[in-house]
Amino acid sequence: MKQKKQKKEVRVLRQKASLTVECAVVLPLFFFAVVILAGLLDSYRITTVIQSALCESAKELGMYAYCQEDDTQSPVGTVSNAVCQIYAKRKVQEKLTGEALLGVVGGVHGINLAQSVYENGRISLKASFFYQAPFTPFQTFPVRLQVKGQARAWIGYTPKEELLQEEEMVYVTDWKSVYHTSASCSHLKISVQGMSYSHAEQKKNIYGEKYHSCERCMETGEKPTTVYVTSTGNRYHKDKECGGLTRHVKLVKKSQVKHLNVCDRCGG
Repeated sequence: MKQKKQKKEVRVLRQKASLTVECAVVLPLFFFAVVILAGLLDSYRITTVIQSALCESAKELGMYAYCQEDDTQSPVGTVSNAVCQIYAKRKVQEKLTGEALLGVVGGVHGINLAQSVYENGRISLKASFFYQAPFTPFQTFPVRLQVKGQARAWIGYTPKEELLQEEEMVYVTDWKSVYHTSASCSHLKISVQGMSYSHAEQKKNIYGEKYHSCERCMETGEKPTTVYVTSTGNRYHKDKECGGLTRHVKLVKKSQVKHLNVCDRCGG
């Protein structure tokens, strides 16, 4: 009976010892994980605040970039690399006022903005600093972090040289059979006159061409009482509103009508 009691006590002691060993292993690992997670969240918080300050600074500097040296209305003067660094540093310090910076090596003065530049019409602000997780029971090495904010300067757009060259403009009608180089082309400025069909059959235009029936408004063999002609055309029309008589002229770029031939009257 006494021997059984001793065995039971030994078994209980072994279980307690096992729990003690497990706690000794698990608790440090758990604490380590908590410290790492807290460090990650803290570094994310700090980088977010800094990036917000950089983006805000870049946008504001972009608005001031149009100012010249003699412009007294600009609060920063002419935007340069030095102005970008000073302006961004001041904005970062304002944003970080009241923020806990235990993990930033050197605090707010440890944030370096020397890589901030203004070039090619773009404000590029870069902040770098070393971060070391605080409150760790073991030695950790600082990690270098970099944050960036960009904005385009409000200085307008300079097109390429080939775009500055004025492109030739030409005239086309709704039918777009040819393009015209002059708005005074006789194909565009037409004068309509009415006459009898029999007269039109005998009459010729100013170029000595005979008139023939229009394929758009007249049927084959049709002989109306009155027809309409122009002095420069070679068709007579039954309908005064026929598309062969009316001209809706549009001014377009020559490059848009490369597939058309030039008018033989005004461009030949």
